[in-house]
Order: sequence, then C-alpha cells, then structure tokens
Amino acid sequence: MGDAPTQQVPGLGDVVGYLDSPTAVCGQRLSVHLSSTVGPTRVRLRALRIGDYQGRGSRLVWQSGAVTARQQHEVEPAGPDRVITERWPVATTIAVDVSWPPGMYLIEIAPLAGGQPSFIPLVVRTSGAHSPYLVVASDLTWLAYNRYGGRSLYFGPGSNHTQSVANRSYVASTDRPVDASGQRTVFKMTLPLVRFLARHGISYDITTDSSLDATPAQLVGQTTVLIDGHSEYWTKRMYDAAVQARDGGTNFAFLGANEIYWQGRIERDARERPTALTVYRQAGLDRLARADPATTTVQWRHAPLLRDPAALVGVGMSVVGVHGAYVVNTAPAWLLAGTNLHKGSVLDLAFGNEVDAQEPPGPHSPANLQVILHGTAMAAGRTKPSLVTAAYYNAPSGAGVFAAGTTYWLCELDSTCPGGPTPRATSGALEQITLNLLRAFAVPRAGRLHPSAATPYESPAWLAKRLPVGGAATGEGQ
Repeated sequence: MGDAPTQQVPGLGDVVGYLDSPTAVCGQRLSVHLSSTVGPTRVRLRALRIGDYQGRGSRLVWQSGAVTARQQHEVEPAGPDRVITERWPVATTIAVDVSWPPGMYLIEIAPLAGGQPSFIPLVVRTSGAHSPYLVVASDLTWLAYNRYGGRSLYFGPGSNHTQSVANRSYVASTDRPVDASGQRTVFKMTLPLVRFLARHGISYDITTDSSLDATPAQLVGQTTVLIDGHSEYWTKRMYDAAVQARDGGTNFAFLGANEIYWQGRIERDARERPTALTVYRQAGLDRLARADPATTTVQWRHAPLLRDPAALVGVGMSVVGVHGAYVVNTAPAWLLAGTNLHKGSVLDLAFGNEVDAQEPPGPHSPANLQVILHGTAMAAGRTKPSLVTAAYYNAPSGAGVFAAGTTYWLCELDSTCPGGPTPRATSGALEQITLNLLRAFAVPRAGRLHPSAATPYESPAWLAKRLPVGGAATGEGQ
C-alpha cells in the first residue's frame, strides 16, 4: 500500500525534483531530475496511485532502487519574462508500463536515511475512452501557482504585496519542482475528485489541460467531462474543444469555481513537450497580442477576447477569500434525491474560498440557468456582499452542464479544505448531490432527461437580506 498525504499539503523536503512531462501514457519513459539541498543524498522513488484503497488514499505501484541526488545549481530568473527554468541533469528514468493503471499519481522522493519526502504530481493518461467520465486534471493551474525559485505567475520578491505582484513571472516553466503553492491546487482541488470516484467505485478516464491542448479531439464523443476544483487557466484550443463538445451533447460538471478565467499559452519544445505556461494578464505586455489577438493572455471576458466563460460554465467568477453557507434555492428531485434537502435548507460552510455566481441577464448567461444553491458573503475590504451560486442548465444540444460555484466543493467531500473541517451534514449532502449528478450524467445529453427550469436573477444585496451572509475565509488561499 501507499501513504500519500491526504490531509495536509506536504511541501518540499531536502531532496526535490521534477519530471520531463506532467503526463505519461503506457510505454513512455520519463526523465527524473533531482537536487539535494544537503549534498549527496541517497533516495528511493515511489509511484503512488491516488484512490481510496480502504481509506489509505493511495497504492504503491512502483519503486526504484537507491538513487543518488546531488546539489544542483539554482538558476536566476531569465529575461524580461522572469522565467525560472532549472537545467538539472537526469538522475534516473521511470518506465511507465502496463503495471501502471491510468490515473493520478504522486512520485514520492524519500531519503533512505529518513526525513521529509517530496512529491511530484503525474497523470498517467487513458488511451481512448473506456468510461462515461473523463477527468481533466488542471495542470496549468498547478503550474501558474507554483512559486519554486521565488516566482509564480502571481508573486515574486518584494517587501510588500504591490512589489511582489509587480515582480511576478510572465512565463511559468515546467522544468522545476512544484512547491507548496502549486501543490495546494493538486492536493485540495484535484486529488479529492479522484478519491471520491474511487470511494464510490466509479471508473473514469483521465487527461490534463496540457494534454487536452495538444489533442483537443480527446473530447469528441465523450459522455461527461469532469473539471476539477480549480481550473483557472485555459488555452484557446481547450476552450474551443469544450464548447464544441457541449454543442455535440457532451455533459460538463464544473466541480469547482473560477474556471476558464485567464487565457494561457502553452510553450512546447521540438518534441511537443509542454515546457511553460505564458500569461501576461495585460494585452499591452503580450508581445503576440497584435499578431494573434485570439490568443492574447488576458481574462477571457475582457477585450480582445470577449468570451465570457458563463456562456459555457453557466456562472462567472464572483469573489475570492470567502467562506459561508449555501441555501437550497430549487430542489430538483433527480439531483437532491436522498439528501432530505428542500427549498430553504441550509448547508453550513458549504462554499469557499474562490466562488462563482449567476450573472445578471445578458448575452452570455444561459437564459434557462437554474440556481440550485445560493448564498452571499462579505469579503475582506468589501462594503457590499457578493453572490455565490451553484447552478445547472441544459444546452440546446441536450447536454447537461453543472457548476458547483466554489473551489471547496471537492475538498469538502472528504473534509480536507484549508478552511477547516466541514460539518458532516454538509459533506454528506454534497457527496449525495455529486453522486446523483454523476448517475444522471452517465448518459450523453443528460439535459434532455433533466431539463433546467430558469431561475430569475436576484441581486446579492437583495439576497443578503434573506440568506446567511458568509465572511472572509480564514484558511489557506486557493
């Protein structure tokens, strides 16, 4: 059996590493690059497949012999984009063979003499479609938040927040270890989905953002696509493929929030290996914006893109850094069966930290959007409440689309959210709702069997008079 952490983000030990690819398929050989901060250190690598496994959380699939990790040179940020690309030599290789079932893995780097291990996330992709459900692991979001070497796409060095943001990288390299900032999106937003599916014996296929960008046809003919808890960075090829799939009858379950917020560009080498994610956030900084406006790395809802994600997801980004209660607004029997919930039922601490909301009527929000759960919250520094929404709609193709509206949806299924333990009544209800959703989404065009009923838009100020008002999140970010 394995012993991957399930409750805490582990951070990095004295020996760290990265792979030459975030994904693999059967028959692929991966290069492992290691560095030790304490001089030559003998380590063992172990491949842990994430699942339930009688509550253990992972299973040992493979382990290496002793490998020596040596201290490597740490690069300085390069060029105007402040790129941190480590160029460590190959310490060993891993052959992914038939003994590795497709799924989500952690490659553990464990010093033989003891001490804290480090972990490298890896997705072993499914070849072809074998299940009604395709999980898309958000490796671009892991990459964006990774601050190894002192910079992420959010922050760099600085004596205050403003300086730190100004010194961020514009390009995030894949050739470096994933630190605690990047790991948080893995451990809190992706692994809980995989554990949930395993806990209920639900088979699934799996891919990643970067793999989907390389081969958008992976979505063709899929029954249901499951998006994990924090899928913030999408490329144009991903977005186009998702819209085409929905319009072809593929169901989507967005089991998080702040999806499809920024457009990113994936840089690739001569072997088509993803090497970096580029996000400038401002069109004026993006050197390719004039030549190819459609790939400008800004928010999807902003010019020159003007593609509000609510047109696909159903809801749009609302606010960051809140925690509060969802209240049942409508109670479709197919979705709430077995929960004992009814209109007005309160699910304490059901939403956090980044949340989405129904948008006012307009050209982007689906006209038939049905609000299942809603709430309000007052974020730190705000003077007006923000709206939070979990919603569902059926597309003209018959596809069903569900949006959880909170990045905490998945981690609350096993009470591992940064904000603290989830009340049992809340986690139990969310678990049953998710099970009901997947049962309904086991067939394509689920919206034909379960059409949505339009819910009129209500402003957060009005709802705050009738619903509990959540407050600022007190746990870790993301």
